[in-house]
Formats: sequence, C-alpha cells, structure tokens
Amino acid sequence: MDVWNPLIELSEEIKKRFDKHLNKSRTEHFFNDWEDTFWSNDIIKKCHLKTIDNRETQKTWLLHINIFPNTQYDFPILGFDIVAGKNKITGSFFDYSPVNKNHAYMDFFNNTTKQLEWNKPRELPDWAKEIFSNNMIAVGNLKDEEEISQLCDVSLKLINYYLDNLEEYAILYDTDVIKNIHNKYCINQKKNPHLHRSILSMGISESDKDNYVNNHLFKEI
Repeated sequence: MDVWNPLIELSEEIKKRFDKHLNKSRTEHFFNDWEDTFWSNDIIKKCHLKTIDNRETQKTWLLHINIFPNTQYDFPILGFDIVAGKNKITGSFFDYSPVNKNHAYMDFFNNTTKQLEWNKPRELPDWAKEIFSNNMIAVGNLKDEEEISQLCDVSLKLINYYLDNLEEYAILYDTDVIKNIHNKYCINQKKNPHLHRSILSMGISESDKDNYVNNHLFKEI
C-alpha cells in the first residue's frame, strides 16, 4: 500500500485540531521541502508541527510534533514523530513525557498504549531513557494497512485527549521544577545523533543545523 496518503491526511487533521484549540502564530519554510507551523495559547507555550516532504527526491516523508506547556502548568510534553517511505513506516514514536508521573494524562496514555499488540518494548538509548515514559509508542517497519490505520487512530486519540482536557487539568505547579524538566527534555533530545545526521544529510550546513535544533526544535529556557 501507499502509506503516504493516510499519513498526510493525518497531519492535515492534526493541523485542524491545533487550529481549533490553539492560536496559530506562524508558518515558516526553513529549508526546501520543510514546513514548520507554530501555535500557542495561555496554557501551551509552543506547539510545533513540522513536515518534510521529500517524496520526489529522497522518497521519504516526515512528521514531527512537540507540544510544550507553559512552565506554570503540570502537563507532560507531547512528542510525536513519523518517518515513512512509500511502502512502509520506517519509524514512529509517540510519548507523553511526564513532569508528574501521577498526572491523569499519564494514566490515559498508559491505558491507551498498553493495548497495542504491535508496540513491542525495545531497549532505548541512555538519552531517551532520561525523558521518555515506559509506555511510549516506538515502532518501525509498519507495512500492514490495519496496523498503520491503528497507529493513525491512536495518535489522533492521544492528541485529542491532550487538547480537549487542557482547561480541566490546568493545575499550577512549581515553575522552577517544570523549567528544569523542560530543559532536561531539550538537552537529551539534542543528544540524539540521528537527529543531527538526518538534518545534515539534507545538505544543510552545520551552522544552520545547529541554529534550527537549538532555537526552533529544542530551545532551552
């Protein structure tokens, strides 16, 4: 099957959900085939959705999403990535990375993801163990139409829950604690060697890559 169409439909549906719940601040094209859109509101500091559409040249399509709450609120950080060729998803990751492991969002996430038979536990690198939850979605080599459809459905379900319940669970928390956790998340994400290799592989200079990673993807507070 051609996996790009359902994934592009998923990204467009997610954009609609972000538009409904958040305020779009800007859309930028940092590099060829890249589109980065940002949203925010009183509860969410930064919501970032990026697509890279290299279907014509490198035969790949990529989606990246991060949602960082404002630092006075106790919400997990949402992270979602998909990398896909035409016939399979080579990798997908989805997590609510916790500030408070006892948060209601974490209960919902754990109860939702533990039912996925194709979400097999895998050994994570040290940087990932520092920030990701135990029940994160981490899958690769998805070719089956039913499994891809299930991934799209559960991803949208998790995004909808996160957005739909912001007002109810906007509980004030220790701002210094949250800042430290956000910085820890960004610092460890930047330790991912694949992140740097994949950006450089697109012909981007080291300085442009560093600027993008440090100031747009994972900017520390």
